[in-house]
Amino acid sequence: MELTQLQYFVAVAKSLHMTRTAEQLHVAQPALSQSISRLERELGVALFRREARRLALTPAGAYLLERLQAPLATLAELPEQLREIAEADRRNVRLRVMAATSLVTDAIIAYRERHPDMHFLLRNAGDEDFDLSISTSATEEAGGDAVSFEERIFLVVPAEGRYGSRESVRLSDVAEENFISLAGTRQMRGICDGYCLQAGFTPQVGFESDNPASVKKLIAAHAGVGFWPEFSWGDPTGGGVKRLTITEPDCRRRIVLTKPSHRILSEEAERFYLYLREFIAIRLGQGKV
Repeated sequence: MELTQLQYFVAVAKSLHMTRTAEQLHVAQPALSQSISRLERELGVALFRREARRLALTPAGAYLLERLQAPLATLAELPEQLREIAEADRRNVRLRVMAATSLVTDAIIAYRERHPDMHFLLRNAGDEDFDLSISTSATEEAGGDAVSFEERIFLVVPAEGRYGSRESVRLSDVAEENFISLAGTRQMRGICDGYCLQAGFTPQVGFESDNPASVKKLIAAHAGVGFWPEFSWGDPTGGGVKRLTITEPDCRRRIVLTKPSHRILSEEAERFYLYLREFIAIRLGQGKV
């Protein structure tokens, strides 16, 4: 059975007039009659019988009409429903955020003030269904589908602690301190661990937290010291902590914004990509790109 055959059958079953139905469907009457005949042969039953000058449904035809009306009505609604789904998906931007979460969140908030109909879906590190990826690295990684921005990494210490009077510090000076790190940020953690190894020690992680504000509070409470990217997490100054420049080694990271090569971005996702590039560049003090 073909969908067209079933649609023709329902139309004829409702009008019970072959010629009139052919005109309504803009098909030739012989073609319509042949379609109904093929359907009857395939089903092995008669669906219509002639009564005087008009058609009448057989019991099998009446049963088939009753069973087909709901699914065919659903099928008729599908094109519009699919268009609505496609339109809604067009306004979705899927972001895989593995670094600079606060920075990206600020960009989303600013963008949605101009485009309130846009929706942003955050993906985890293992999800490959994304439009844009924001990650971090200690080295330059920008290629044809990626652009990167440099960001210094500072050390945040208790303002009233032993390092509170200083403006800078060598990383080896804090080798015996507990470190407060942001939980789940493996890339940032790996970069900072690497710098500690350059300074000759493995960091002792005393606490992990799930957001920069909590890291700051723990440091202010003299629970330890912590690495702090220059712009991505905001300015930590005040609230009982102080930001120190690390003089040795030179601690920096790259914020890498990537468009995946395996998919073509929608116009909306491409527009946000260009906006996010400029937003990060301005926020990190590197001008427009």
